[in-house]
Amino acid sequence: MYQNLCLFGYAALFSFTPGTLAAPGFSNVNLDKRWFTLNPSPEAGGTRPWPGHKLKYKFKDDNSKSKLGDIVKAGWKLWTDNGVDKANIDIEESPGSPDQDVLVIQVTSEPKAITTVGSSARPQMQFGDSDSYGLLDKNANMAHELGHSLGFYHEHQRDDRDDHVVFNCKNLQDWSEDKEKDGFCTDLMAAKQEGWSSLDWIIFPRSDQNPPLCEQSDAYDEDSIMHYPGGAGAKKPFLGHRNTVLGKKDNPDESFKKNMKPSSADVNRANAMYSTPENKKRDITKACSDQPPAEQPAPEEPVPEGDEDDQEDAEEDAEEEQEDAEEDAEDAEEEAEDD
Repeated sequence: MYQNLCLFGYAALFSFTPGTLAAPGFSNVNLDKRWFTLNPSPEAGGTRPWPGHKLKYKFKDDNSKSKLGDIVKAGWKLWTDNGVDKANIDIEESPGSPDQDVLVIQVTSEPKAITTVGSSARPQMQFGDSDSYGLLDKNANMAHELGHSLGFYHEHQRDDRDDHVVFNCKNLQDWSEDKEKDGFCTDLMAAKQEGWSSLDWIIFPRSDQNPPLCEQSDAYDEDSIMHYPGGAGAKKPFLGHRNTVLGKKDNPDESFKKNMKPSSADVNRANAMYSTPENKKRDITKACSDQPPAEQPAPEEPVPEGDEDDQEDAEEDAEEEQEDAEEDAEDAEEEAEDD
């Protein structure tokens, strides 16, 4: 999610809870964005990847279609040009579909972008057609937002983030000493309740809450299109240079670069989430892991009521027969030795 003039993922205009969001023009919208992807199993329930291997979308109005039609296609082209197989997942404009079944895209005059994750109830996107925020490029910003719609969360909020990143929280535009005392840089719930921008940077803990999430086993991917650049959300630029919010572990003042296209790990994950058995990659009905689920032992046949005694007698008879057979074998061996 990208929002505000110099900010990338600014959260001050909405309130957040896991699974829902109240934002201008939105109701009960899922905008929790973490490094996890959605669980591709259809039995998982809740928000899930798009069915039928199609991310269907339509525009809120003619103005939105006029301004964003080409940007949506260009953003998706960044995914397919870098390896997403259209046999696994493709986008399709579906203007006649009910709102609850398609991603409804609306242009906004504000330099921001907000997108629901996966195929939730009433999927939505608000997108500013400006190059003044986020990745400073409309098409790359759209690729990021389409990543959320596919089911991706922010890479820089995974729980091992601090092994790779220095979070320079004081460089966020809305930071203050008083807010830091109240947990601005560390307290996810406080950030949610207060609408602080830090909501999009604080590590999101592993959770079993709905919607079901799937942990990626890949190494930390600083090249992911879902990873914020170092200057996102920073205080007002000085001579055109944004301060560093996300710095390198070995050099906190060195910002992470702008990722203008999906990484190979992004593409591999998208193909894995949506692949078909015919494409010989991965069935979407399998569990989160790219490995097939472990085989479970076959369940024991239930014993009909009233047959317990008969079963015990049968087991005793079988044991006696086994003992008799063993004794006969021993006798036979002894006779053979005597001969």
